Amino acid sequence: MIPARGSRAAAAGQWAVVAALYAAACRVMLAPICNFGALASSTYEGDARLVAWALAWDNRAVTTGASLFDANIFHPTRAALAYGEHFFGISLFSLPVYLAARNAALAYNVVWLLSYLLAGLAVHYLTWRATRDHLASFVAGLAFAFSFFRMHHGHGHLHLVWMFWIPVSIVAMERWLATGSWLRLFVLVVVIVLQALSSWYQAVMIFVVDALLFVWLLVWTSARRHYVRLLVQAVAGAVVSLAIVSPFAWPYLGPAKAGHYDGAQAGHYNVSIASGGPVEAAASSADLTAFLMPPENTSLGRWMIARGVKGPRWIWGELTLFVGWITLALALAGAVVAIRGRDSSARNVQFFVLLGICAAALAMGPNAREIADNHWHWSAFGLLARIPGADLFRAPARFAALVTLALAVLAGVACASAHRRFGRPARALTVAVIPLLLLEFYVVDFPGGQPPRFPIPGIYRAIDRLPPGAVVSLPDYSGTTAWYKEANYQFFSTAHWRPIVNGYSRSAPPGFAERIARLSTFPDAAAITCLREIGVRYVVVHAGDFVEGALRVEQARHQPALRLTMQSGSDYLFTVVD
Repeated sequence: MIPARGSRAAAAGQWAVVAALYAAACRVMLAPICNFGALASSTYEGDARLVAWALAWDNRAVTTGASLFDANIFHPTRAALAYGEHFFGISLFSLPVYLAARNAALAYNVVWLLSYLLAGLAVHYLTWRATRDHLASFVAGLAFAFSFFRMHHGHGHLHLVWMFWIPVSIVAMERWLATGSWLRLFVLVVVIVLQALSSWYQAVMIFVVDALLFVWLLVWTSARRHYVRLLVQAVAGAVVSLAIVSPFAWPYLGPAKAGHYDGAQAGHYNVSIASGGPVEAAASSADLTAFLMPPENTSLGRWMIARGVKGPRWIWGELTLFVGWITLALALAGAVVAIRGRDSSARNVQFFVLLGICAAALAMGPNAREIADNHWHWSAFGLLARIPGADLFRAPARFAALVTLALAVLAGVACASAHRRFGRPARALTVAVIPLLLLEFYVVDFPGGQPPRFPIPGIYRAIDRLPPGAVVSLPDYSGTTAWYKEANYQFFSTAHWRPIVNGYSRSAPPGFAERIARLSTFPDAAAITCLREIGVRYVVVHAGDFVEGALRVEQARHQPALRLTMQSGSDYLFTVVD
């Protein structure tokens, strides 16, 4: 039956209100880690600037037809983007902003905010389909969107909080299996591909969720009556998904020796990063305390520390995974409600009990025997790591993202059950609980403060008006205690897009350390020889960041091979004379 126009308008109005409420929640909850007054210029150091650069590079590649993986870093290395993640699935959403403003910081901040807004809306809709209760679904959406895992990684790991496609894929999977429609399979494939192209971590997580859900629904719902057709469609969907994703995976998984490039290979590069096995994974594996102990940068954590409790953990690192006591209590109640259910809708909700258990087991990482042998055996994570490509998931604790998803939906189910049973008093209690639930996740005294304004220095914008040529910025920070500052140079390069020698990524290409060490002696003869060997035309010297920076600049002024082209404050731009 087609709903009446009035009912469609009323539903649209309800969802508009829901979206406005999530936007308001974003404004409040993200205030400690977002500079709302300077979205066009504010970024955190390190990974945030790396991701901002990567999104902008992807956008540039799309709009100019440049080779995506031949990014402008680590000059003269080819396929430089593959030394880190490409984030292409996220960059598609930053493209409109980048086209309109050509501003890497603004494009990054817009999609960063969207990652929270869309996460809340996606889980809200997922829960609403099961409960038809907007208030209960609002609890679920808030519990997921602002879970401490997402607040914890929000300052720099956009690729870990950009995961709203996972709950959307659950809806798409349910709809496809209910009908066996090729069109709905196509929608599911699009959703999976977009999530997989945002990050390899997300690719593995959406695979885990949808593989579990496919088997669950095939066993417990009427979909099993058409299992042959569905299996054929599933194979077709998998083939199409792999065909789309493969060009993005090939630079990481090619046949050549890792980290080596041979021009005779007709453009086939390999910069794959091998897994360190169980020993490496164990360092980033969760424990029970990680899930249950309030972090030090929350109100509860501060209260406990003031009373001498030593359990709260810091906000950096991988092992601060607090799921929230209120969310956990509601989720346990929701699990009881789900398990007691016997109809088909209850089966769909029961899946989240399974998902929560499996995700927690994966987050715990390798077992003691695997760590001792540094070889995978029979832990949940060990079984997953046997799948080609999944072994590159190096931080098992990041499966906590799926734990928070399961708990959020179950918390919404508990609220909906209470609303049906107790009516208005239960709804009033839910409204009262929402601020307390959010307070458990609210970031207090974040060590990094709000992201500072960080405009690109004018000297880099000036390079865009000069003849073509590669650039190196000094001092270089790779291999120092200030390694995170290396990302600044990639971010600055978005003003001119010339090749740069500097680079900040998951790993570095062969020869990079030696090359940058030679250049760091600038302006001596060895550095100038290296500049000419690798075809660098411009040298930016941030004299204020050097020991004896003024002396280096003065020496460079007297080098016949160098010409001072521009000065802006303590920043100097030299051109290498042919």
